[in-house]
Amino acid sequence: MSNFCSVSDDILTNIMSRLPAKPFAAAACVNHLWNRISDRILSRPRLTSGLSLAESPEIAVDEALEMALSKPIRPHFAIAFVGLHFPIEEIHNRIASKIGANTILITTASLGTIDADSITNELEEMKWEDDEDAVITDDDMYLGVTMIIGFVPGLKINVVPLLHTNTEPQVPMVDEFISDVRDFTVLVAGNTNPEPVGIMLFGDHCRNLKPILAEIDAKISRETVMIGDAHNYFVCTNAEVDNIDTTLYTVDAVALVFARDNLNNNEVEIKFHVGISSGIIPIGPKIEILDVLVHEGKTTWLFARTQGEVWPLDAYNLILSLHTLIIDKPYFLYIGVTKEAEPLDGGLSIKYTEFYEVIGTQQIMFSVAGTGINPGDICMFYHSDMDSAMGSSNDVYNRFHHLVEPPPRQAYGQLVSSSRSNREKVFGGFMFASSNRGDKHFGNSVTDCMPFYENFPGVPFTGTFCFEPIGRSPVLEEEEEWQSDENRFNMQAFNTIHLVMSYKKTA
Repeated sequence: MSNFCSVSDDILTNIMSRLPAKPFAAAACVNHLWNRISDRILSRPRLTSGLSLAESPEIAVDEALEMALSKPIRPHFAIAFVGLHFPIEEIHNRIASKIGANTILITTASLGTIDADSITNELEEMKWEDDEDAVITDDDMYLGVTMIIGFVPGLKINVVPLLHTNTEPQVPMVDEFISDVRDFTVLVAGNTNPEPVGIMLFGDHCRNLKPILAEIDAKISRETVMIGDAHNYFVCTNAEVDNIDTTLYTVDAVALVFARDNLNNNEVEIKFHVGISSGIIPIGPKIEILDVLVHEGKTTWLFARTQGEVWPLDAYNLILSLHTLIIDKPYFLYIGVTKEAEPLDGGLSIKYTEFYEVIGTQQIMFSVAGTGINPGDICMFYHSDMDSAMGSSNDVYNRFHHLVEPPPRQAYGQLVSSSRSNREKVFGGFMFASSNRGDKHFGNSVTDCMPFYENFPGVPFTGTFCFEPIGRSPVLEEEEEWQSDENRFNMQAFNTIHLVMSYKKTA
């Protein structure tokens, strides 16, 4: 041991920086020198990920964790995206037992993932089966686990649940949710900045969060980034969630709240950047819903007329005519229904749009996936459009491009850095994409993730295909105009939400 103590700091730093997370944590406890070196190695934020497609839940968890923890990291939060045919609670409990009780963990279902291959480092798309009635055999299993682990010095993280009351009328507790978010933020950031840096939200599949999100959007500062999946299966173990009296309240969603830690001296400042890629365009006339028929609580048959007309709509022939106008084949057809959210505190109503995929037609009626449409609602048809999706993806690429570190320049016969001394550096990214996008629509697995991997090659990045991606940029661009009574959350069908995480030194 005495000989090893004579090793220089540089050599020891080189050795420790190659250790997996658990041996690294053990090494940091050896003595003050090793602890100081470990702090130096982890003085910057990190995001790591791991993907396993093993058919055994236990093996998949172990492989994904081994990959995500293959480098030094002190987990502040972890997110597991799990194939629908895996037991989510069982996987959640196994992960929690391995990463420790102090790490915030959310486990959520996924319809597919994009992650870097552990050998080639190439981004790889895997779509998982989303048919609940599908028969799964040994040769036909779409199972897997993707782990994301984050270390974010300079931020504090907490889980805040969004609840509704179980007694009638079942009231969503929006104001209580916002108050809890701000109370936590003030606790760690101080009174000067009561709004968090970002919120990552996971909504329950049994609850329609769109009117609730419209109200949250109106009440939380535009400086706060918000992204996530509004309609899914999730598990979260946290004191805030565990202590809820489930006889009185039901959890509609959980939010990972990222607040700036202003009460401690931090060497870095972390920023979140959001890009939103849409991919639908309107087509056909506006229609008014005359009557609805809900089938098994999952689909809705609609009886409608063209707005301004007296006679009912010939739905079959209308949708057939729309088919001839749409160039892309295959495509997805949706209706967008204009709604208004009425805040419980009596504030102004907020307009938003709910999208439903059209799945069938029968003469004067057509059917959509989902429920919640009412007689009198005004709708518009939309369809997925390849050019729109790719153009929108290019716009996101350009939005992020200012964060790209310039290539080194030649000076006195040597390559030197061209970047400013305190330039923002990207350390990771997330993507929440509509399950209808990806390889099966674009014919490749790179269109959705292009804005990230072409701007930041080699930087950790993970994406999930999900039911209802949601996102909101932190501030409006100068050239943008927005009506005050309209929701600014992007809750469109066929969208992709990109999150880039960067940092810069504070001193």
